[in-house]
Amino acid sequence: MLAATIRNRGRSPTFSRPLLLDFICQLSRLRFSVDHYLLLVLLIGISACRTLPLIVRSHADFQSAIILPDQAASAQSSLKASTDHQSLSFHLIAEIGTTGQGAGEFLSPTDLDVDLYGLIYVADTGNNRIQVLTSGGDFQAEFGHHGWQIGEFDGPNDVVIGQSTLFLADTGNDRMQICQMIDHLLAPFGQASSQGQGQSAFSWLNRPAGIDLSTNGEVYLVDQGHHRILKFDPNGQLLFSHGRYGDGIDRFRHPTDLAVDRQGDFYVVDAGNSKIKKYDFSGNFILEWDHHLQQPNRIAAHGRVYVTDSKSVEVFTTEGQYLTSFGHFEYPSGIATLDDRYLYVSDLQQNTISVFEVRQAKTEQR
Repeated sequence: MLAATIRNRGRSPTFSRPLLLDFICQLSRLRFSVDHYLLLVLLIGISACRTLPLIVRSHADFQSAIILPDQAASAQSSLKASTDHQSLSFHLIAEIGTTGQGAGEFLSPTDLDVDLYGLIYVADTGNNRIQVLTSGGDFQAEFGHHGWQIGEFDGPNDVVIGQSTLFLADTGNDRMQICQMIDHLLAPFGQASSQGQGQSAFSWLNRPAGIDLSTNGEVYLVDQGHHRILKFDPNGQLLFSHGRYGDGIDRFRHPTDLAVDRQGDFYVVDAGNSKIKKYDFSGNFILEWDHHLQQPNRIAAHGRVYVTDSKSVEVFTTEGQYLTSFGHFEYPSGIATLDDRYLYVSDLQQNTISVFEVRQAKTEQR
């Protein structure tokens, strides 16, 4: 029995099939006008329509999220934001999970990622494991438990999926681990610079918190305790270390996460300074912003930038222009996007994953 649940909100009344069939039999004994037959056809059509589920799809690779008839009303509810050229709306299509230690249950899910097939990978921090679920909430797999050996975790804070490799921030053990999807073997990741005398990178990390990948497979890591950003090549060789403690264009105070957009620029959540800072692929500063931010936590980027904040998700352009905010969360934390078409948000207090469909409509420019 899978423990993952999809909650519905509200219930619509339905027609009773036995009563409707009896009504049809009574009508067959009588001769009615055309108007009565039209009414009968209408009733049958309404009854048939209410028995069909609503299926929300993105593209062929995305796992469809099925919403039953009594969920359709809640699926249509949305929060909208208008700009000069477009209107964005975010439609809740599924809410996955509950509090617990079983399959599909979470304890403080800090962050998550999603692959091209709609599979969701969750850093289930309080349970010291990684869980894999479909976008409909069906449990697929889990791995890891509390410990300090390879393949064990102490409060993992992030998980990112590459082409065939999972990258994991094993925060409490001050290291990164990788999991090869082919053989499911876990191993340490990262090589120090020449000044590190060849030690593995996890031996000199301090609470690694957030991870993301570039389109070329380069790995970006938030080394929170050292208030810096590290960049590795796909083989784990350190390319650069960027930042130190403070408040400035190249300084951070307890950064929590980062995200790489499709152009190769990366964005850092400088949580201690309540700012988002943007850099190019070489670490050169581009811009920063702090408007519409109270307690920024985690971030996702593609064609737009999404930031989990105090009780909501804040949405910006890649140039830092504010677009909108949405959601009524208890403690939003992790966030991931699938091509700006779907958003996945974890809630640390509710222990749930919310799935949103993003819709964009053109508006007339005045």
